[in-house]
Amino acid sequence: MSLPTVTRQPAVPQPWQHHSRATLLDTDSYLIHRDTVTQPDGTKSSFEFHQARVDGALTVALDDQGRIAMVRYRSYVHGEVLTPPGGILDPGENPLDAARRELKEEAGITATTWNRLGEIALMTKSTARLHMFIARDLTLGEQELTGTETGMTVEWWPLEEAVAAAMDGTLLLSGAAVSVLMAANTIHSKGCA
Repeated sequence: MSLPTVTRQPAVPQPWQHHSRATLLDTDSYLIHRDTVTQPDGTKSSFEFHQARVDGALTVALDDQGRIAMVRYRSYVHGEVLTPPGGILDPGENPLDAARRELKEEAGITATTWNRLGEIALMTKSTARLHMFIARDLTLGEQELTGTETGMTVEWWPLEEAVAAAMDGTLLLSGAAVSVLMAANTIHSKGCA
């Protein structure tokens, strides 16, 4: 049985048109804008979105037993979360340096081998991007937690269990789920663990 071919629809004939902007909220981390726009169907409306001032970086750290490092902590917004280590970029910091820093701070791990997994937009109404990496050849050390990370624990998950957690919603944060799935795909496509 052959699979049907993927049919791609032609591009929307008329792009969004921007007319004006009102900034509703301006913080150190983000802005909330309300733009007056004309939608692709020609309807004039308003569109609100989140403009991030910084992006995030996240690392899937893979040990020589095929396990990945996950951190568990209590977030203010979502309660208990489980995710590969990650966080926001410091001013002027590039994504790889941020990923290295966050891995060391949150999990106490340094790595020799780094590869880029990719980048995703976190939501349709946000400019925030998450830069994802896979790290190997790990050295374990001590966590360097901040006040908001107090109580954060490190757990080692077999990759196949982490994939199952991504698929069943245990990994609530979208970047956590996507990074684990991308790492698994990368590892399996290269035939190495």
